[in-house]
Amino acid sequence: MTNVVSVRNRLRALRITRILRQGGCIAHATATLPGIAANPNSKLGVRQLQRFKQRQGPFLLLADSIETALRQARYISPVLRKTARSCWPGPVTLIIPAKPGLHSACYKNASLAIRVDASETTRVLAKACGGLLLSSSLNRKKKKTYKPDRKTELRFSTFLSARLTCDQSSGKASKIMRVWRNHCTVLRA
Repeated sequence: MTNVVSVRNRLRALRITRILRQGGCIAHATATLPGIAANPNSKLGVRQLQRFKQRQGPFLLLADSIETALRQARYISPVLRKTARSCWPGPVTLIIPAKPGLHSACYKNASLAIRVDASETTRVLAKACGGLLLSSSLNRKKKKTYKPDRKTELRFSTFLSARLTCDQSSGKASKIMRVWRNHCTVLRA
């Protein structure tokens, strides 16, 4: 059953996707930490995210579904398939061997970090950008994480085109696991 709040959030997210498609960056809430996001298919958006974060990458990919996330893998081992299905949607980021084809800001050593977030709004944003959203925590180098509020939007107006505050972040970073061949290693609990 869909409630009115969920429909309202979905409509806001769909309006924001136009900004992402045009190369803008947005502040948004994920199920874990507040984030900054860009369309990974937009060079302008990726460049804005890199300028805000003060680094070249790699950045997290948020996928709209388990299927989309697994399509980014070079090889889908039974361990990867089982881990993905048991963790997603949820607060677990998997580092996997990746197929080439995305912006270089997505990769480190031929692998990428990907998550199917528990936030339905985040998944709607990703779906509207072709299934993937490039994201990172909403903080600058060695600084605290900001809330995706009006004050943050104004402070970083040269980087942020909009904010979406439909959901609440838990304030806790995601668990990170590396899945390589038939092995799974927890990197951050």
